[in-house]
Amino acid sequence: MTKPARSLVAILLGSCLLLALLMGRSEADEPLQSLLTGYAGDSHGVPVRDADVTLRTSPESEPLSKASTQADGRYTLPVPDSIPHGLTVHVERAHFDQVDIELPATTIDALRSGQSVVLPDAMLPRRLTPAFWVATLIFIGMLVIIATGKLHNTLAALVGAALVFATSYLAPPIVKELYIFDFSTGLSYVDWNVIFLIMGMMIVIAVVERTGIFQWMAYQAYRISGGRLWLLLPILMVVTGVASAFLDNVTTMLLMTPITIQIALAMGINPLALLMPEVMASNVVGISTLIGTPTNILIGSYANITFNDFLKNLTPGVLLAMVGLIIYSEVIYRRQLWSKEHTGVSPMLLEKLATRGRITEPGHLKKAALVGAGMLILFVVGEHIHLQPAVTALMGATALLVWIRPDIEEMIEAVDWTTLVFFICLFVVVGAIQEVGLISRIADVIG
Repeated sequence: MTKPARSLVAILLGSCLLLALLMGRSEADEPLQSLLTGYAGDSHGVPVRDADVTLRTSPESEPLSKASTQADGRYTLPVPDSIPHGLTVHVERAHFDQVDIELPATTIDALRSGQSVVLPDAMLPRRLTPAFWVATLIFIGMLVIIATGKLHNTLAALVGAALVFATSYLAPPIVKELYIFDFSTGLSYVDWNVIFLIMGMMIVIAVVERTGIFQWMAYQAYRISGGRLWLLLPILMVVTGVASAFLDNVTTMLLMTPITIQIALAMGINPLALLMPEVMASNVVGISTLIGTPTNILIGSYANITFNDFLKNLTPGVLLAMVGLIIYSEVIYRRQLWSKEHTGVSPMLLEKLATRGRITEPGHLKKAALVGAGMLILFVVGEHIHLQPAVTALMGATALLVWIRPDIEEMIEAVDWTTLVFFICLFVVVGAIQEVGLISRIADVIG
């Protein structure tokens, strides 16, 4: 490089360095904007989200700056460069009384000096509006329809959700205080962890049930019992209960019922003597795990109760209840279980039972067993790595679909979308009564 070229490069580098220093100095000399931060909650200490927070010179004046509370109730208000002598923070949200926080002179002086200030917590009292009564009537009406069976459960929940949104959008132009919430807020009350966990487990169940494992287990229960009904009953109850701990109760009974009825008829007894204890065992043991029932899934998601918590706290009681249930069933159905008239099944009927109770897809069953074991491990250790159960269910369902390659349309159709729509609409309606404050008032009465 020639000497003039080196000189030109040095001049350019020096100019760039000088420019960077000047820019850095100007940025450093620029004062930082003052901020007002605070928290908004209700009388129960629950954060109030999506509340409108404004900074004004008086409660009736135009806002100088605006912000909204986050999910944790926190907000941050920027302060304008020109700070007047009197300032008020105005917090407002539907279904709550407005709250005004007047800033003292010391706070205003601190803002003028460039400091940021943390305001006292704003506790917003609940307000009883016409929307409260509308949402309450919709909720009660939905429960009555479900209880009386006038409409299908899912249709009743769908009607309830539709009425909530119709009231929120069509009524306010006439009566402003009939507003409940908008569509996006309504969807925010839907617990998608529950929805995707149920959906993922339904896909896994759809793959597993095609292998014939449950029919095989029921037939093996008969073989182990040697045709002795008093021994067959507890074995079938244990098989049904263990299956219900990991599958939905309804699905478990749908899988166990056909082979159970066939065994009962072949042995000449009333099928209810086996089916009713199986139903009770399904309900008792199904509550021992997070994924055993939709109710557990709801409770676990809302209360942040993990898979391990369910196992640790419920399993001892479930085992005791199961022992009591077996004794109860043996006593109630003793005439049929201990009768000497039922000596067994003919070889022809036994062959028919064996044909029905065989594993149809052993290769798929092995793959499902490996994926199921992996899911169980993730359910147990997931709490330590903040892995949501819904993610585990979705990963397991996807792994099975990719590995086994079943008819994807059949698997998607196997998902009980009716149940999922029911839960989504139920979340919206329950969210409506939570929004207007019914649940808070019930908690006050109970307290």
